[in-house]
Amino acid sequence: MFGSNIAGTTHSLSKILSGISKGLGIVNQAIPIYKEIKPMMSNARKVLEIAKEFNKGSNTKTIDVTPKKEVTKSVTSNVLTNSSNPVFFQ
Repeated sequence: MFGSNIAGTTHSLSKILSGISKGLGIVNQAIPIYKEIKPMMSNARKVLEIAKEFNKGSNTKTIDVTPKKEVTKSVTSNVLTNSSNPVFFQ
């Protein structure tokens, strides 16, 4: 094929169409793979960006560990003692 007689080689229409067909077959296999991998790659980039933000935040911020004051409320129950209706919550 790549001998000294390059000018003597002929390209027939069937060889050209066969090559185009093989190329299209590869493209038809590659496109679905690309469509499946593309979201994963963009998600991987986002995960790396989030990880970088966590690393930045942990080096510059301190955590406040002071105890919080607990607020309690007293609940009064207004239950009528002569009522004939059942009382479910007291």
